[in-house]
Amino acid sequence: MRIAVDGTYFGVLPSLTSEPLIALAVGCGSQGLNWPFHPNFDMDDPTKVRRLLDAAGLGVVSIGLNNHSSAIPGSEAAWRDHVAQASEAANILGTRVLDCWPRRMPEVAKADAQATLRANVEAVLPVLQSHGVVLSLEFEPDHTVERYPEAIEFVQPYLPSVALTADSYHVFRIGDDLAAAGKALGPSLAILHASGSHRGEVGSEGDLCDHAAFINAAKSAGYAGDVLLQYQTKENALESLTRAVKFISAIV
Repeated sequence: MRIAVDGTYFGVLPSLTSEPLIALAVGCGSQGLNWPFHPNFDMDDPTKVRRLLDAAGLGVVSIGLNNHSSAIPGSEAAWRDHVAQASEAANILGTRVLDCWPRRMPEVAKADAQATLRANVEAVLPVLQSHGVVLSLEFEPDHTVERYPEAIEFVQPYLPSVALTADSYHVFRIGDDLAAAGKALGPSLAILHASGSHRGEVGSEGDLCDHAAFINAAKSAGYAGDVLLQYQTKENALESLTRAVKFISAIV
C-alpha cells in the first residue's frame, strides 16, 4: 500500500509543472503520485513523464482526469475522447486507475446527471477493457453520486472495469461512519483518498476523521490499493505533506 500525493491539489491548483510536482512528492517521502491528465504536466508526452518518475523512484497510483464533464449532458464526446487518451497514458505510466470526479452542475437534475454518467461509462467500457484500466468514480455530497451505498450500487454492473474513489472527507461530511463505509466499500474500491474532516491536513488539529478505522476496514474487506493525500493547506506544502505521509505511514 503506497502513500501518494495528489497532483491536482498539489500540482494543478498551485500552478506547478511536472518537475516541481515530482520534487515535492520525493521531498515529503511519498511513494507516488496521482498524475494529472493536464496539458501543464506533459500529457502530450507521457513517455517523458515516465522517465522523470522512474529517475525519481516514484510510481503513478492513478491518473487524475482533468475533464470533469462525465455527468454533464452535451459533453459526452469530449469526455469519452479524454478517457481514451488517458487510458493510453495510463499504460505508459504503469497505472491501472483513472480517477474521475463526476461533477454535477446545479442546473442538471441528479437523475439526468446519473443517466449521462451511466451512458458515458457504458460507452467507454470497451476502451477501459482493451487497455486493462479501471475508471474510478468519486462520490460526494451534492454531486452525481452522493453516498457510499448508492455508489456501490451504481458501479456493481460494471465491476471490475469501473470502481470507486472514496474520500474520507466526503464520507465524514455526509454523516456516514468511516469504519462501516470502509468495510462496505472494500471490494469496490480502486483508490482511497485521505483528507481531514475540515478538508485540511490529515491528522492535524480539528481533524475528526478516524483514518485508521477507515483504512483498516477497507483493507480487511479486500482493498489492496493505495492511499492518496488529497487536501487543502495554506501552510508550506512540503512541510504539511511530510507530516501527512508520516501520519498515514503509522496506519498502513
